[in-house]
Amino acid sequence: MVSQGQAVDTLVLDASVAVKWVLTDEDHVEESTNILDKFTNGDLNLIAPTQIRYEVPNAITVASRRQPPRINPADAKLAIEYFLSLGIQTVDSDDMITLAFDLSRQHGCALYDALYLALSQQLGIPVLTADDAFYQKVKQLPNVIWVADYQ
Repeated sequence: MVSQGQAVDTLVLDASVAVKWVLTDEDHVEESTNILDKFTNGDLNLIAPTQIRYEVPNAITVASRRQPPRINPADAKLAIEYFLSLGIQTVDSDDMITLAFDLSRQHGCALYDALYLALSQQLGIPVLTADDAFYQKVKQLPNVIWVADYQ
């Protein structure tokens, strides 16, 4: 736990990190799981655009439908329920969407990815990602952290 007076980091959580909490056959699972542990221990605050509530379950669902499945359907449903039970704070605002449009055009990334970046800019806190394609487009920004680089 955090000792009294100690600042707790707050990060914008990209779905690419949260997916690795369940789909453990991906790269950077250990680093992503460390983020989850810090969050559940109260040593880290996580916030995300509301879309994370759909992106993570969608990735789990797709993985359960593959042949062969990366995760069996029963475990997939439990994983979705667990993810939703974590209570990660989410934000939904029109201003964030319009800012994401501008950032998407500026950095050549998907609007969905730019929403994380927009929230990061609006709140003045870093975004943590494990999405290599997105990271390559925005890594020059000071508020973007690659999952393996987070201490």
